Amino acid sequence: MIIDNFTQNTSLYPFLNQLIDYAGLFPPTSLTLDEAICNYASYQLDKDSWMLGPFIVQASRLDELDPYITLFSHERPLTISAVGTRTRNPTEYYKGLLADLKKIDLFRERHGQVVQITTLEMPLPPNIPDLNLLNITSTETVKLGLQTYCEVPAPLNTEWEKTLHKSLDVIATHNSESPVTLGFKLRTGGVTADVFPTPRQVAVAIKGCRDRNLAIKFTAGLHHPIRMYREEIGAKMHGFINVFVAGMLTHLHHLDLSTIEKILADEEVSNFTFHPNEISWCGLKMTSSEIKSLRDSVLRSYGCCSFNEPREDMKSLDIL
Repeated sequence: MIIDNFTQNTSLYPFLNQLIDYAGLFPPTSLTLDEAICNYASYQLDKDSWMLGPFIVQASRLDELDPYITLFSHERPLTISAVGTRTRNPTEYYKGLLADLKKIDLFRERHGQVVQITTLEMPLPPNIPDLNLLNITSTETVKLGLQTYCEVPAPLNTEWEKTLHKSLDVIATHNSESPVTLGFKLRTGGVTADVFPTPRQVAVAIKGCRDRNLAIKFTAGLHHPIRMYREEIGAKMHGFINVFVAGMLTHLHHLDLSTIEKILADEEVSNFTFHPNEISWCGLKMTSSEIKSLRDSVLRSYGCCSFNEPREDMKSLDIL
């Protein structure tokens, strides 16, 4: 990992360190495996590699990575966040989970320390998760030492907020009764306007996870630092700085829903200030040590199909 001394000694370092999980295989980029894994290997050698998180790939496709292992080494391993198989019901889910975990286990065995698979992003069957299903998930994934984030598929309709709260309640109940904690994965966009949650919906998810002490990771739609309108989808896209600043300040200052929503909806970059030892939004502050602690514990990272776009935007806005 290449880090210049100036960056390492500013508040940007804990905020952006390993923030961007590379999801080049997924829409809208949808690269071939060859293109995506070669990009990832090159990004590891880039001067901005300190911002790079794991390579995101479906667990079912791990075998396809075998020919590319020579691009990596013990010193620069292929770090992976595996995405589980999407299923329709608990029976399918259990079979899919076991198949995915077997793929992960065998892939690790073949490649040893050249590979690190630390995270599983598991889509649950539709509707509110079943506690027994979460118990099975944690029992099986802990055997491989995986940190698991559960995605709850739910349409963005009038029932979404109710479904979210009930789902977070079940995950929190599991965590209170188990030595293994599960996190929550929120989808923040996609390739069409109708799959982007509103600032209020994202605020509800952030506050809901804060209130239940759940770790959260994000995916999709967070290509740009600050919220903005984008012609390619005909809608406003969330900014990853908005999302993570909102999440951190919510934990530190116990913000109400309205304030969280304002941070998420803010399109003015000057309201987000980056000082040597703190970051603030409209006077609400967080120190570098607080940022590091929150990133390590409850606000891990986000998946993005581009590594270039976020950092180029930050440079154009004079954030980097």
